[in-house]
Amino acid sequence: MKIIERIYEQIDSMQQNVMNDEQFRSLYIAFDTFPAPKGAAVHIREFAATLFNYHPDGLLLALGNDELPAWQVEDSIQIKRLVSEENNFLLRTMQFYDFVREQIEPIKNSLRIVHFRDPWGGSAVMDTKDRNFKTVFEVNAFPSVELPARYSGVGSDTLGKIRKLEERCLLEADSIICPSQTIKNFLINEFRVRKNIEVIHNGAEIPESLPPKPLQAPENYLIYFGAVQSWQGIEVLFKAMKFLRDIDDLKLVLCVSGSKPRLKYLAKLAERMEISSQLVWNYKMKQNEFLPWLAHAKISLAPLVECTRNLVQGCCPLKIVESMAYSVPVVASDLPVVRELIEHKKEGWLVRPDRPSELARAIRLLLLHSSQAEAMAKNAQAKVSDQLSWAFSRSRLEKVYAKLG
Repeated sequence: MKIIERIYEQIDSMQQNVMNDEQFRSLYIAFDTFPAPKGAAVHIREFAATLFNYHPDGLLLALGNDELPAWQVEDSIQIKRLVSEENNFLLRTMQFYDFVREQIEPIKNSLRIVHFRDPWGGSAVMDTKDRNFKTVFEVNAFPSVELPARYSGVGSDTLGKIRKLEERCLLEADSIICPSQTIKNFLINEFRVRKNIEVIHNGAEIPESLPPKPLQAPENYLIYFGAVQSWQGIEVLFKAMKFLRDIDDLKLVLCVSGSKPRLKYLAKLAERMEISSQLVWNYKMKQNEFLPWLAHAKISLAPLVECTRNLVQGCCPLKIVESMAYSVPVVASDLPVVRELIEHKKEGWLVRPDRPSELARAIRLLLLHSSQAEAMAKNAQAKVSDQLSWAFSRSRLEKVYAKLG
């Protein structure tokens, strides 16, 4: 065993030497597992690739797990991951801060641009002394807003400290980008940000041809895909399915990722609501695995609830953009963040949030009037081609980098 341990120590030492000897010009930091079966990973993939194309010799810092190596090289991109067994979220953020500080110090003189997505990595960047690189803060969400919805025990003092970290990153970053106008408005109105903020929406790629329908897929099904946090509206969707039980062959396919307790709760909830037979569960699927399911769905659903996270802070639901790209009719909650992507009855169908009966009625209507659903889906795909492709988003991000020099 001692021989094996020494071999691993030598490998780790060799990897660290490679990291230290490299002259990295760009750094992308994400407090997310990458890759992973969720929309954030798709976004990270596209934006990190854009950064490393603009400034080659890039390094990506992210979270890892038991299935991913702590150090990896893909093409010319190096990925280094923090692999932690710490279950406490806040303690894990502190570990990530230390991890970023440790990685950035030996390469800070060669860096030209550092792009970060969260205040934990961002604080480590801002604490780097004698830095000459430019910084881009990509604001997708605020922990000070989202954490109370995920962890009821987070105190006001802790949230206040997190808020100060967010404010510092916003104040000191050379450039700020976000994926929706709603988030931009929140930055201006809530955080009093006065510097330029560039809105770059999430994107998607229109497929050249549709993948074959999965063999195990039902004949007639709706689809929800993505994470299962409370603000996603899964409970509302379940209630809507009760109103659709008279459509015997209609199934709801759920391609989802999330914590084990949350997924277990939703499965139990479906049993109590007596809709388990209407559901088909697919867990933690990679993007290339769930896209065939999406391509052949009758309707894609985004039943976002009316809460601070969605209504005030904002977001840019990737599930909606990807559904539009695949010409799948979308039924979604009528919220400002959704109206940035969809015009009602033109590119999709919008319903009042938290109204299961209205959601069910919209689903029933589009199933009965397939020609109207298909027309909306075609309009939606055309909008993606014109305004919401990843190529369009990447070009806007490159302009942000170019302004920084």
